[in-house]
Amino acid sequence: MPELKKKLAELLAYMDQTRAALFATAGHVTPSFATIRPRDGTWSAAEIVTHLALVEDGIGRLISKAIRKAREDGVGADTSDESVMASLEKYDIIENPTKRTAPTTITPTDPRPIEESLAALQQSRAKLREALIAGADIDLAAIRRPHPVLGELNVYEWALFVALHEERHRRQIERTLNEVTELCAECAPIV
Repeated sequence: MPELKKKLAELLAYMDQTRAALFATAGHVTPSFATIRPRDGTWSAAEIVTHLALVEDGIGRLISKAIRKAREDGVGADTSDESVMASLEKYDIIENPTKRTAPTTITPTDPRPIEESLAALQQSRAKLREALIAGADIDLAAIRRPHPVLGELNVYEWALFVALHEERHRRQIERTLNEVTELCAECAPIV
């Protein structure tokens, strides 16, 4: 296993932190409660987690393929240890109020139990971590692929995007669960 540069170790730690927060928020929601949409046009908590699993799986495959190609092309070692943690701040991914419509490839269309999507997230994270660590001996900042909204991102930024996107949706899950709780309380019969 290649030695991890400080910036990759920092990125992986942040990804672990956002994942732990997601599981703390969504990991104990009952399956039936997780499927309730608070209003028309919104996703349930289960659908949000499914979306996250689809996104991370796709990005993991993109990163794995990009690293394989870079290795074949002879990309050398990363000579910088400059942190990448602030590289996407200008996009304000977590707090950006702009609602986006997800492409159909990452839109949850078939209802999945939340525990199934959480398990899929664990699998996709293991593959993503494995790809990043396997590529630690080459310059991941030199490997760039287009993002449909943010433009060209390097591999570090793609991985950071996964964590920031997850935190954005973790907060959405929190709001969704609060709305569903209020909705259910309003519907409860008065005794």
